[in-house]
Amino acid sequence: MKKKVFKKVLCCALVISMVSVLGGCGKEKAEKSNVGSKEPTATQQPTKEAENQGDKKVEGVTLSFMASQNWVNKGSSVDDELNKKFEEETGIKIDLQVVPDDQYVNVLKTKLGTGEVPDIFMVSGGVGAQKFMPETYFADLSSEAWVSRYVDYAKQGTSIDGKIMGFMRWNVDGWGILYNKDIYNNLGLQVPKTYEEFTANCDTLLKNGIIPVYESGKESWHWAIWLSNFGPYAATKHPDLYSKLNNNEMKFAEVPEFEQFLAELKESYDKGYLGQNSLANTWDAAYESLGTGKSAGYVAYQSYQNEVKEKYPDSTADTWEMYPIPFVENNVYSHSAGGNMCVAYKDSKNLDYVKQFFDFLAREDNLNTYYKGRPDIQSNPSFVDVEGKATAAGKSIVANTPGGSGMDMEYGVLYWDNTIVGQYIQEVLLGSLTPKQALEAIDMDRQKMFDATND
Repeated sequence: MKKKVFKKVLCCALVISMVSVLGGCGKEKAEKSNVGSKEPTATQQPTKEAENQGDKKVEGVTLSFMASQNWVNKGSSVDDELNKKFEEETGIKIDLQVVPDDQYVNVLKTKLGTGEVPDIFMVSGGVGAQKFMPETYFADLSSEAWVSRYVDYAKQGTSIDGKIMGFMRWNVDGWGILYNKDIYNNLGLQVPKTYEEFTANCDTLLKNGIIPVYESGKESWHWAIWLSNFGPYAATKHPDLYSKLNNNEMKFAEVPEFEQFLAELKESYDKGYLGQNSLANTWDAAYESLGTGKSAGYVAYQSYQNEVKEKYPDSTADTWEMYPIPFVENNVYSHSAGGNMCVAYKDSKNLDYVKQFFDFLAREDNLNTYYKGRPDIQSNPSFVDVEGKATAAGKSIVANTPGGSGMDMEYGVLYWDNTIVGQYIQEVLLGSLTPKQALEAIDMDRQKMFDATND
């Protein structure tokens, strides 16, 4: 079993090796891969209807497409725009089913378990996809033509047991504390390298009526992002940490740095560094707080500033920079495996049409439309023929992480669930769990998954 699990996560571990590509923040394009260059087998050939590409429209076909709320139509209606364009060209309709972020995993698992599987559904790339049983539900997309145009991280982030099993338009990105340079400069603040320097900055900001780090605490998953991004630094203190966690040879509660991290997060919450109503704040409310200068920082991905700038053009968001969450002396850049991907249900009666839809989305004109409408994920696109746009945050987070880089736990650790982990962290902040108890609860949840896999 250990060998099997290790094999599954090996492809994600390889992502770490491409960090040097990220140093340029997506400007360089990866070489094309030979994956997918072979001819499709007879069983993989599309139907005549699927080959028409608009010559003769298909009638009576609707593809069900399920996604988490924060993954589609974010800040624009570009997903709806492309879905409608596809229907106009082919006659095939797209039924986009959007589920609230904190319910998505449970709803999807229920649908998989009851046999009501959507034709298309979205999951996290990397090791996070394993909890949805890819061998049972994911179609093999290795022979699709667009695979040869993937950048390296997209190939690695969508690979499971040597097969491409996801269509990814996301980008590899990193999270950290995005900060308003003007506010910092006006108050004489420097990028904090330690927790003590961080608290000193926060005290100064609070004295000046500014929220140091706005927190969207109503969204439980956002609390988990804090801990997830500390994983690469913890891994520098414990050799083969991710491998041991993924092979069930080590527990979260056995890592003292995790406990200290949560203790410092709790202290920051208690001192008001994250705002007075952080457990009630929503994701969308952060735009206004940051865009109007009420808050000086936010735990975000490195292209988030583009969204703030779009909503608040008079802000200086495009100049904002980023540093790693400096709890427990963290100085490592934490990045994803490329974000989220679309999966085709392998037993769907509409599988050929799903592949036609992916072909449509992978067209260069449609990719450009997509990234133009999604400034939050255009810094390091998944395809070689789309140029990314580096942000000041992306450049600075690399400069501010002398400890190197590594994949966050959301994408590098088996059975990590942002929603559930975030709920445990909320309980720590409210005082109903200690940091140690929260880590033990995470371990118990993961053990159940390991037990189920072994049955």
